[in-house]
Amino acid sequence: MYNGIMWYLVVEALNTPQKRLTLRTGITRIGRASTNEIVVDDSAASRFHACIEYKPETNTVTLTDLQSTNGTYLNRERISRLTPLKTKDTIRIGQVLLHLENENEVRPAVKNTQRFTRALVLESVDNHSLLLYEIAQKLNTIMDLPTALAETAALIKQYMNAEQCAVILEQDFDRLIPLQFDPELARKAIRDKSAEIRVDTICVPIMAGEDLLGLIYMMRPRTVTRTFVQRDLQIAVAISHQTALTIQRMRLMGLLQSQEKVHRLLLQFVSPGEADSVLGYYSKNGRLPGLREEKLTILFSDVANSSAIAEQRDLKEFAQLMESFYRDAAEVILNNGGMIKYLATGILAVFSNEKISEAEQRAVDSGRELIMRMKPTGSLEESRANIIGVSINTGMGMLGYVGGEGRVEFNVVGDVVNVGSHMLEFSRPFKIIAGSETVEALGENYPHKLVKAVYMRGRESPVEIHEVLSR
Repeated sequence: MYNGIMWYLVVEALNTPQKRLTLRTGITRIGRASTNEIVVDDSAASRFHACIEYKPETNTVTLTDLQSTNGTYLNRERISRLTPLKTKDTIRIGQVLLHLENENEVRPAVKNTQRFTRALVLESVDNHSLLLYEIAQKLNTIMDLPTALAETAALIKQYMNAEQCAVILEQDFDRLIPLQFDPELARKAIRDKSAEIRVDTICVPIMAGEDLLGLIYMMRPRTVTRTFVQRDLQIAVAISHQTALTIQRMRLMGLLQSQEKVHRLLLQFVSPGEADSVLGYYSKNGRLPGLREEKLTILFSDVANSSAIAEQRDLKEFAQLMESFYRDAAEVILNNGGMIKYLATGILAVFSNEKISEAEQRAVDSGRELIMRMKPTGSLEESRANIIGVSINTGMGMLGYVGGEGRVEFNVVGDVVNVGSHMLEFSRPFKIIAGSETVEALGENYPHKLVKAVYMRGRESPVEIHEVLSR
């Protein structure tokens, strides 16, 4: 130190812009009372809490606690007697921080580039925890990322007296770095993942571990008396860390919302267990599982005389009939662990033999229950009777999911599907028709009889059709 040097106090308080005060000669009192030279608006502060004395003749600065109730802290340690101060000391009274600087710090030979290391982040966060607490409180109430980034920029301008500030996401680097900023400095911070400081500029990356999420760029006009110093860089690094946490929180929220949307869509046509399985795959891979080959049991059912019913009844009545059929079918199929796909006047259900034990039996049980629910809707007038049938077939097929977040459905293809669809015409009224592989897997509780062997278009060999009888 040398005689005649100027000393300053930089005051950080919650919800208040950062202030820089010139330390006067003699005693500067600090406390809640309005008669203090530095008024501290904090409930933990006493009316006359502490005082700082500056003696220019010896160029010494000392701190004294005035028997305050909650204590005065210097660099995190409570003081009890007159204590000498040095540059870069931090005084805490309640949640207010006062950082001591001298004019050597105003135009320092700062290190222009610092590697953005975990040690740098920890030191920065530790030294500015109260400021980060307030910033976190404000950012944690925001539910969308653009608003959070705009609020971060506003907070930086408020607390660091920056004239301009931009918070830019990694995917926007090429198009959103403002022209008034130094693009080379920004590119250096991005390329080297380094914190950059100049007298009027600070540029720090937003990092999550080794991943670069974005960039914070702030400027002060060259006309201001106080240039950026090393402690400002620390604050910027601390804020970038909080910003990284905010971006990660927003992205996690987006992922959870996306997963919830997909989960709700899946539950419309698959069982809860299958929905959880598919969602787990989606979380891990970022997409739904595509078509894959596996052994499947396919069930078809439809309202057989839908054309006549539609002709005999008005549109609203026909729509109510189909809605009731779809609702009953979905409940029955999902309760038995299957998946359902809605067709024009019927349904296609899939029971995975790889995921469901006794898939064939579950398919037959679903068919029986569906027929029981639909039979009471019959009528003495044949044209108004609601008649359904059920066909079931087992074999290898391709099963998977198609669509995006807004619309998702499963799809199934293969000969097992084509045969099951053709078998449906032999299932009315109120019969369960099944293929040979299906009936071979059924137990004694599922009696059946051979109906016939039929030739289907595109197939060289006949297909045996069996009727599954009532118990």
